[in-house]
This record gives sequence, C-alpha cells and structure tokens, in this order.
Amino acid sequence: MVNKQISEIKLLFPKKQYPIYRDYIDLLLTMVSRDDSGITQSDIEILSIALGDKTHELFQSVMSVDGVCEKLKTVFSLSIQLKIEILKWLFTTNKELTNKSNRAVVRLVISQYQVLLDEINAYEQQMILKNLEEKKIKEAAKKHQLRKEEAARNNQRINEIEAFKASCVDFEDFELYGIQKNSRVDKLLTQLRKKTITLEEFKWLDSVGFSTELVVQKYHLQLAHQHYQNWKQKSLPWELVNASAAYRKAEELTKIKKALDESYPFNIPKNEKKLKSALLTTYGGVCRDLKDYVNSIKLGLEAHKVTPLNFRPCTLLGAVYLSTGEFDLGHEWYGKAKERGFSQDAYDNDIKSVYFRASDEMKNRLKQNLVATGHKYKWL
Repeated sequence: MVNKQISEIKLLFPKKQYPIYRDYIDLLLTMVSRDDSGITQSDIEILSIALGDKTHELFQSVMSVDGVCEKLKTVFSLSIQLKIEILKWLFTTNKELTNKSNRAVVRLVISQYQVLLDEINAYEQQMILKNLEEKKIKEAAKKHQLRKEEAARNNQRINEIEAFKASCVDFEDFELYGIQKNSRVDKLLTQLRKKTITLEEFKWLDSVGFSTELVVQKYHLQLAHQHYQNWKQKSLPWELVNASAAYRKAEELTKIKKALDESYPFNIPKNEKKLKSALLTTYGGVCRDLKDYVNSIKLGLEAHKVTPLNFRPCTLLGAVYLSTGEFDLGHEWYGKAKERGFSQDAYDNDIKSVYFRASDEMKNRLKQNLVATGHKYKWL
C-alpha cells in the first residue's frame, strides 16, 4: 500500500520536467516512510520554506497528521495543488522556481543529501529495469500461452474439418462439394450420375439449393436417354418427341438429330396429326438450336400445315424469324400463336430466350425493333 502511494506521488513530478521538486518530493517521502533515512525534519522544513509558501504549507500539513499512510495521502492531495502552481509558473517563465524561492538554500540543502538522492535515483532506475524485464517475461509468457492456445484451436479446427470431410462426399462433376454422406442429396446425385430421377426428386433438389446448371443439364440428359430407349425398344413415337425436348434442354443434340434425320418424313397415320406435328416441330427446334434456320422454317411450315390450329409450330417460326432478323414475319407468327392460345407469359419468356441466344449484333437490332414495336421489358 505504502509503495503504491509513493509511486503515485512521484508520477506527479517526472524527474526531467521537475528536477528540483522531484528531489524535494524524494527527500520528503523518504523521511516520512523510513525511520532510518538520516534525513532531519528541520532540513526538510528549511528546504520547504526556501521553495516557497505552497511547499511550506504542504510540509506543515503533512507533519500535522499521524501515520505513514495518512501523511502520504496528505502529500498526494496537496502535491496536486502544488503542481498546478508550478505549471502556471513554468508556462509564463519557463522556470521551475518562482522569484520568491531562495535558490541558494535550495541548492545547499539538496547538495547535503545528494548521495542519498543518487541512491534513490539509482534504485528507481534499477526498479524500472527490473519491471521492464518482468514485463517482458510476462509478455513473452503470455505470447507463448496465446500461441499454444491458437495452436490448440487450429488443431481442433483441423480435426473438425477432417472429421467433416470424412463424413462428406464431393460431386465435382456437378460442382457440388461437402455433401453429407448417405443423405438424400448424396443418394439422388449418385443416382443421377447413372440414370434419371423423378420430377418430384428433381424439384426437391432444387428446393434445397442443389440444382446447379450441371445438375439440371444432367437431369435432362438422363431423362432424354430414358425417353430415347423407350422409343427404340418399345417403338413409342411420342417418346421420340419427349427425347428430343429433353436433349434440347440438355444441349446434347448429336444423337437426337441423327435419330430425327433417319425417321423423317415420319410415316405417321393420317389420323395422328397431333403426333406428326409434334415430331416436325421438335425436329425444327433441333435444327433451330443448330442454327440450321432454312430447315427449321421448312419443318415449322410443314407442321403448321398439318395442324393449322396448333400454336407450337407458330412459336417455332416466330422464334426463327426473329433470330434471323426478319422481325415482321417473326411478330406475325407470334401473333398467330397468340390467336391459337399461346399465353402472354409464355410469349414474354420466348422473346427473352430469343434475345439472349442472339449474337451481339442481332441483340442490338432486335432490341431496337422490340422497343419500336412497344415491347417494354426490364431486361432489355
């Protein structure tokens, strides 16, 4: 407690800024706190008087109370007031002692105790160095402990990551990683690699955020393979239509194009007009995807002739003509599609699809045409 009080008082008078008053405070504190100090009360009173009235008042107040702790409390409280007075003088004169101070007496008394003051200063320097060393040791120990704790946390994280990895599987072909083993997602994606999954299962994957573009493409491709096999093995012509639609969504056209080429002109009974129109339309769609616009238009017109009231051939022709820059014909065929039941939402989606599939040059031309013809879309 005493040492703490002494340290707090000395902090008020740094040696570099207050060399004389620091010597006085050192002598006063040593006299008050040590019986064997060798400092006489009369010398300190003389020194107090020589420094000025405020210092002498401080000395008298200290000596009027009993007990070391009480004396130190008094020194501390009055030293604050004394420091304020010294600061005012320093600010105006840049001198530590006032004109009323007796400098000769101050120097004489302090010189009598210079050896003791040097010892005090040396001890304080020693304690500073000791405290710094202890602080360094504590900081080093703290850093070492922090490094140990961080290493332990890192090891724990590594173990957790390894444990997580061990319980997970990656589907790089779908760009999906960290899937929990034996989960429903794991089982469905594993199945999808080999064969199709149901529409409900596919929708569930999408609802839980596992339908990447590659998953969607694979789903349509596996569905296309299934429809294609049904067509080949069971001779179900509608399955060729379904296979064509799925292959187009999967953007895999080589196999279905060959099958359609070999099946054309589709020898379908006359009473199966809807089927023949669907085959012609999907065949035309494949040609459109391959930018074979001539055959796409030919097949679209043929399908329209077979089922003149069906809007699907009309949408195919509308899309092809817009894609080739024959905008008037494109809008005309889309108008016919609307007359035959093609919804506005489906029409808007079709226009958007045509626009984003077009080249940069065609996009600019189509955009100008759509704006000019009153089409207002946020994506334009």
